[in-house]
Order: sequence, then structure tokens, then C-alpha cells
Amino acid sequence: MVKQAGRGARALSGGVRAGRGGRASRWLRAAAASGAFLTLAPGCSLSQLTTDQTAGLLSQGSVALDRESDLQFAREAMPASLKTLETFLINSPQNPELLLLLTRGFNSYAFAFLEGDLEKARFEGSEQEVESLNRRAVLHYMRARTYGFILLDYADFERAALGGDLDAVRRLIKDFKKDDVPGLFWTAYGWASAINLAQDDPDMVGALPMIEVMMSRVIELDPHYMDGSPYVFMGTYYASRPPMFGGDPDKARQYYDQGMASHGGSNLLIPFMYGRFLAAQLQDRALFNEMMAKVLEADVADHPDGRLQNEIARDRARFWVEHADELFFE
Repeated sequence: MVKQAGRGARALSGGVRAGRGGRASRWLRAAAASGAFLTLAPGCSLSQLTTDQTAGLLSQGSVALDRESDLQFAREAMPASLKTLETFLINSPQNPELLLLLTRGFNSYAFAFLEGDLEKARFEGSEQEVESLNRRAVLHYMRARTYGFILLDYADFERAALGGDLDAVRRLIKDFKKDDVPGLFWTAYGWASAINLAQDDPDMVGALPMIEVMMSRVIELDPHYMDGSPYVFMGTYYASRPPMFGGDPDKARQYYDQGMASHGGSNLLIPFMYGRFLAAQLQDRALFNEMMAKVLEADVADHPDGRLQNEIARDRARFWVEHADELFFE
């Protein structure tokens, strides 16, 4: 099957994609690094080959941050780590491992720390602090979106999505396969998160249908990616808005329940977001208490590879338990 121009072709035999940043060039880079195809890759400099080899090590070692239990340590480590990755990317601009680390990393930093600080500043900080944190979070989410589109390596799709051509997006989204899920998920995640913080910008808000199509495709291809993170996204997508603005509590509950059934014990962001958004929208304080208890009573050491996200969920749950009266009006 040949894809639309701008992304190249995917061979039926091995799923190899040709074109800028595609699987064919990735395979050639790997072969060149082993010394077998150096003469066939005149465009590959020694610095690029070294970077590509290093990128593999960085990707394999990224779990070290996922296992971090000290939120303050992670907060201080992430900016320098992300800037280092951007430095490597200069030598190999289409390296898929670096691009994935960057799009995931900027999304994670914005959610874990900037949005967490923003929630607290809305209660305790100045208007200037709120505006600064909001601006910075949007900036990093949009940077994550940029890296995500580069990772997806599909110019026609990017052009349609950014241009608001929903019919083209619906047509082209079918070209994405399971191995595209990471790029598709983090691109949509960053875009949606930026919109959530820029709701007074009609041009930004107008992109929500694109994001819904993108994440629906992720759900079709691999809903269990990142311990059920697509379920969390879709549940929150429908739970965080009132019905008159596209919210749907029934759909939200369906997605959250699916996430809870498969990953509720390992990914504590699922019960946290369930309580924070759906329980608040339904004004169901009992549901809120139930979900926050699941977060706060869980043993985060049981799932070491998800320790950081679970520490984040626990930190945010503590905050909202203390400020629950701001969510419930009776």
C-alpha cells in the first residue's frame, strides 16, 4: 500500500516506510552504524552515526526516570535532560528515538510540574504567577506537538490537521498503524493539553475535532499504550467539559472504567483523573472519595517502572482532597 505524498511508501512485506525520517532511512542508518553500508550512506556524518547509536542507549535508559520516586529530583533533572536531547537532535534531526523522548518528555514535564504548579497557584499565587505558568505550560505542550508531528513523518497529514481539514484528517488517519501509536498519542496529547489552557483562543479550540479523530485512532490501534493512557485521555476529554461544549459523562465513564479494569492498579493517573474530572462534573463526592482513596492507599512500590507517574498522581490527589470543597458545591 502506498501512502499519500509527503510520507512515502510502506512496503507490504515488512512495513518499511521510505522518505524523510521513515523506516527505510532508519534501517539504513542502523546498517551504516554497524559498518555494513557506510559506502551507501554518504549523507551520514560520523557525528550523526554517533548520535544515532547514543540515542538507542538513551531510549533504553529512559526507564530510569520512570522509576524515580523523588518528585523534586525529577523536577530538577528533566529540563537539563530535555535540553541535552535537543542538542543530540541537531546532529540527527529525524532520529525517531530522540523525537519520541522529546515529545513524551515535554508533555510529561508540562503536565507533572507546570500544570501541578498552576493548579496550586490558582489558589495561593498571584495573577502574574498564574499567567506565567499557564504560558510556559502551553509553550512546552506545543513544543511536544511539534516534535510529535516530526516523528509521525507524514507531511500531508500534518498539513491537513494544522489546516483544519477534518475530512482529509479522517481519510489519512487510516494510514497509521500500531507502530505509529506513540507519535500519534503524544502529538494529540500535547495539542489537546495546550488547548485546555488556551480556551479563550477560538483558533486553538477549533482543533478539538482533529484531536478526537487522532486519539480515537490510537484507541483502535493500541488502547493499552503506556498503561492505558489513551483511556485516561479520552475519559478526561469527555469529562472535563460540560455537555453543552461537547462533554459526555457516559462516554467518559466508559473510557475510565475500561482503563480501571485493565490498568487501574498500575497507573494511578486513571483513578485520579476519574475522580478529579468525572466525579466533579457529576457532583458525585462519594465517587471522588472512592477514586482518591484508590490513589492514596495504593503501594506505589508495587509497579517500579511507573513509579514517577504514580507519585505525581498521589501528589495531585493529596492536593485535591484538601481542596475538594472547590469542586463540589453541596
